[in-house]
Amino acid sequence: MTEQQGVSQDHKPSRPRFATFKSIRAAQPAWDSYDSTRDGFRPMPGMYAVSRRPNWWGAGATPEELHRLAKDSGIPVSWVAPAHVLRHLLDTGDHDARLGVLVDHQDEIRMLCKEMAEYCDDEWLGDAPEMAAKVVAAWGDGHPETAACMALLAVEELAHQVSRVDRSKKHKGLQDVAKAVVSNDDWFPQGQTVLSPLFPLYAQYWAHKGHEVPEQLSRHALVHSISLGHLSKGHAIVAIMLMISLLRELQERCDEVRDGMHANDPEVE
Repeated sequence: MTEQQGVSQDHKPSRPRFATFKSIRAAQPAWDSYDSTRDGFRPMPGMYAVSRRPNWWGAGATPEELHRLAKDSGIPVSWVAPAHVLRHLLDTGDHDARLGVLVDHQDEIRMLCKEMAEYCDDEWLGDAPEMAAKVVAAWGDGHPETAACMALLAVEELAHQVSRVDRSKKHKGLQDVAKAVVSNDDWFPQGQTVLSPLFPLYAQYWAHKGHEVPEQLSRHALVHSISLGHLSKGHAIVAIMLMISLLRELQERCDEVRDGMHANDPEVE
């Protein structure tokens, strides 16, 4: 169990049922300003997850800031990075230094990724949860680069499912949806921030045209140039985080659909 989430995900908690949009909106500035590294531990409010992701609690950051971090660096911010790690990433401007933060905190990140992967069990997800378990296991066995390659195989399909981008639009479509603007005035920004890391992942790169290898994790650099230098330990962690983040987002949507089905027909599971 992670301190940031405040509840075990061994069982799926009941969703909060009663609150007004006005009360949630009024609470958001205080929620976003809470920095656990500065203010110490505070329990997460019951309605927090309505408009934020649980791992953001204690990061001291707005959705707009988190979106910018993910879009600029390619590092996932939804579900898979503990709040204090997000705070360190936000306080670190250099990309290599940010990768260093991930490596320094890899054990905590791996445990949260494992927890999120184990939470994903809906039959609608197909083989993705089993694949995620194998990815996390390979990482735990000391093979993050191998785990990252498997994770990247799954990312594209998961990204299309989460974004609902038509597959005919291919990588350009995924990159375009990732750059959508996130504002602190958005009611539900968490659905966009999970896509934000796709922007650098699918940036154009042509080795035969002499393009420099991108600084951020690049799908094209790995597929078209087989660059082990680019697949550093830090970038391997990014790839694994991205797969688990997208998968956990899909599980969340499955839960929402099933909650709606159950509300309409209590006998539906």
